[in-house]
Amino acid sequence: LCLIVALVGTVVFRGSLPRLSGEVALSGLVHPVKIDRDEIGVPDILARNRQDAALALGYLHGQDRFFQMDLQRRMAAGELSALLGDSQVESDRDNRRHRFRIRAAQVLGQMNEEERIILDSYTAGVNAGLDDLKVRPFEYLALKQKPEPWRADDSVLILYSMFLDLSYSTAATE
Repeated sequence: LCLIVALVGTVVFRGSLPRLSGEVALSGLVHPVKIDRDEIGVPDILARNRQDAALALGYLHGQDRFFQMDLQRRMAAGELSALLGDSQVESDRDNRRHRFRIRAAQVLGQMNEEERIILDSYTAGVNAGLDDLKVRPFEYLALKQKPEPWRADDSVLILYSMFLDLSYSTAATE
């Protein structure tokens, strides 16, 4: 029984790991993109234009870092408790007072067309990378949750999350 559980666990865990080789047909690419990984797995993206590079980068992030990105967007928006439970309600209340999700929508409304095309390409890439995994990231399996698709405003929320992490939390001591 232990062997079967270990085997099933290994298969499920491996299914949530990112694709490291092979070819992927990404919808939305204008030109082919080449992604090389060095000996420790760090990717190098070679693209002819920013739109294709953003799509490929989003794909890599969706495969490699989706859970971490999800935590950051939820933290900034005050939505961690929806994923992690009641222990995060107080933190959510504190972060919601900043109204970062509303502010993120305002930022999107002020973007020029070129910026929005790049951001939409990145967003499509994140969702394509997540969808290409055989099994949702293992953190979601452990939490018995399903990941929610990435939205353009989520990328702006990441910037607000960085603000909270890097400056706001130390304001009282500084």
